[in-house]
Amino acid sequence: MTTKIDLEKEVKVENPLLIEGLAGIGHVGRNCVSFLAENLEAEKIGELRSHHFPPYTIVKDDKVLESLKNDIYHVTVKGRDIIMIEGNAQASNSQGHYEIAEKVLDFAEENEVEEILTIGGYGKGDVVENPSVYGAVTDLDTKEKFENLEIEFEHEVGQIVGISGLLLGLGRRRGLKGIALLGETPGFLLSDPKSTESVLEVMEDYLDVDLDYSSLDDKVEESQEVLKKLQNLKQNQGEQEQSSDLGYIG
Repeated sequence: MTTKIDLEKEVKVENPLLIEGLAGIGHVGRNCVSFLAENLEAEKIGELRSHHFPPYTIVKDDKVLESLKNDIYHVTVKGRDIIMIEGNAQASNSQGHYEIAEKVLDFAEENEVEEILTIGGYGKGDVVENPSVYGAVTDLDTKEKFENLEIEFEHEVGQIVGISGLLLGLGRRRGLKGIALLGETPGFLLSDPKSTESVLEVMEDYLDVDLDYSSLDDKVEESQEVLKKLQNLKQNQGEQEQSSDLGYIG
């Protein structure tokens, strides 16, 4: 095995949408898809495993080990089938990124997927109070389709690293269309629930569903408190450096 998809259940789908979100900057992608899977009561139908994942095993809170994997879910929302892929790892090398992306695209084509939506984070390096959601598309028709949503297309994102970009770039060669949604995030938070919520609000509008954000509320509040402290610390450091530059002696 290098990269393998094992299905626990075969499903029949019609006009399916593939949504991908894996561990990455601020864990925005993984958190969004995990949240969607839980809120929409999606059914887990399989797993993707690969030798290209990093060489470690996760020790969970109950001290039970869990190997790295990507989970595959299925749910039908208002007559449209949705296949979701979320997980705790991406490939640790370039070859692996391409191999896994091609494997997912093979799986997508086998299920007659024509549209792909990928989710990730875009690290800005600064504290973000109201995160924007940046969009990048495979074609102008898709851009027009999403322009009525709260997505910022006027941005300076120059590249998308990892599977979120590769699925769309390689998928375009296969005739697949799609969009990447990138939640604005400082980039130094292990998990950014506020950015996650911003992307979910876009997803909520696009899928025409009602999501319950109550499980995110406490996490958002905690993250904002952390960001405020970091912002104050950064501001104080800047003032100290300025005082030093002016020759002040404390």
